[in-house]
Amino acid sequence: MPDTDNIELGQAPPEKKVDVKHVDTSDPESFYRSNSSKEQEVPSKEPLREEALKKPVIPPRTQKPRIRRSTDDMDSKNTDTETRSLKKDCEEARHELRIAWRDNREQAIELRDLKKQNAHLKETMRTQGDSRSYKDHIMSERRRFFEHVDMLEDHIGHLKHQLEKTKLHMDQLTFQTREANEEKAVYETKLQSLQKQNNRLNDDLTECRDDILRLQPPSQIPDSKIAEEFNNLYQQIASWVDDEAEDSLSMEARLGSLLTDKDAPELLKSILDNDLIRATRKYPDAEPLILRYIIQIHIHRCILADELYLFGLDEHNETILRSIAHAMEALEPKRDFLTIQRWRSETLQALYKIDGFQTEQARLATTVSQDLFTALTYLLPEIASEAESGWKRLHDTITMPAVHLATNMRFSTSVYRIITRLPRISSPSSVSSSSSAQQQQQQHENHIIYHPDIQRYTIIDIATQKVLRPDSVLKVADDGRIGEHVMVVQPLLLRMQKDSAAGVALAKPAVAVRLDEPMAKRSKGVGKMAGWASSWFGGEPPEGART
Repeated sequence: MPDTDNIELGQAPPEKKVDVKHVDTSDPESFYRSNSSKEQEVPSKEPLREEALKKPVIPPRTQKPRIRRSTDDMDSKNTDTETRSLKKDCEEARHELRIAWRDNREQAIELRDLKKQNAHLKETMRTQGDSRSYKDHIMSERRRFFEHVDMLEDHIGHLKHQLEKTKLHMDQLTFQTREANEEKAVYETKLQSLQKQNNRLNDDLTECRDDILRLQPPSQIPDSKIAEEFNNLYQQIASWVDDEAEDSLSMEARLGSLLTDKDAPELLKSILDNDLIRATRKYPDAEPLILRYIIQIHIHRCILADELYLFGLDEHNETILRSIAHAMEALEPKRDFLTIQRWRSETLQALYKIDGFQTEQARLATTVSQDLFTALTYLLPEIASEAESGWKRLHDTITMPAVHLATNMRFSTSVYRIITRLPRISSPSSVSSSSSAQQQQQQHENHIIYHPDIQRYTIIDIATQKVLRPDSVLKVADDGRIGEHVMVVQPLLLRMQKDSAAGVALAKPAVAVRLDEPMAKRSKGVGKMAGWASSWFGGEPPEGART
């Protein structure tokens, strides 16, 4: 038999529950009556449930009439026929019971569903009772909603009106844009034509600019700057000599034994000759001029010489650059002198910017300074005690300014010459650069100083260290001679002219001169010098003045 306790009926309504546990299943008729009576107990207040209960209940099959006999009668008769009849009745009763149980189960399931519907309906009724106030709220919200809808409709109407105006405006803008695009196409065509014209003009302008730049000389270092650096250099030499060689007592003895002393520096022997040494012995006050002469000759040989293409440039590269400059003269179209000079100037300036070139310049300048200082310590033993600071002071004061001057002279497109051997010239502004070294040496040895040379040179009396002026009282010979030059203390600076062997003097040379007659002292009374003044200035003395 199936257990009815395990049938899940769901939650029953709270008013009344139907108990299916204690139904008597031994009698199908009583079971049917029990179910019918319980179904009729459902309250009539639930219309849906009553409608569900009105469904016809399938009755059990009609049982055959059975004869209920007592146990005693059955035992007494105990016949085979009754036994078979009883078995058959028992089987039929069991079959009917199974059918009843199946119907009962279906009705129990239906009852569970009805209970669930009843509970749902009650909950709905309770919710409807609670929602009366909510209905009022809904109605209020509905009114507000319709009001809002009306406002939105008004706003939509306004937007439609604005949309029509915007469309009209857009149509106008579209028409204007179409016209502007047509004008733009016209102007773009004109612009392209103007751009092509502008490009052609830019090309022409670039070509003209290049032509102008080719014709225009490059940035040139002015002659005034070269002359200023040149004069400053030799003023620094004079200042250094005045500071270091003051009151030197050993220089005269060292100069006397210079040419015979095996330990004497070769640098000094290559610069000084017997004439200079004899002049120094005769005029001890000329020792500072000798030192200036030694320094300027050494600086010129090592740094400022015309043969040096650029101080710091090695011999191999110097040869290549000279060969290129010489080969450019044979190019077609023919390069003029200025074009080659511009190439040389720009090439040397670019070479100067190469990493390490200035370092090499400084290294070579240090060697020049140390060699010069070592040679000077032979003549000035007093400065040997401060060798480290001494050569550095000489390096900073003289050597590096000379390197800077030489570099600027080579960077210029002009050609400069420094004349350390004074030739015989008729004008300091016109010097022939084609004179051979032998001719210049001969002119140096036999050079005579005339009175007009005072205007051309800076003439220093080797005996008194005084600078001669045009109004100095001098003994002047009939031909204007006043003495012989001994050495050039400061060389002549010339800028050579194009297509000319002559040059323009940028700085006068300073020349140490041995006067034929010592300078006379000035007299306050003119009458005292009237008898001899004319002969001192080159004229014939009066008869009363002759002896």
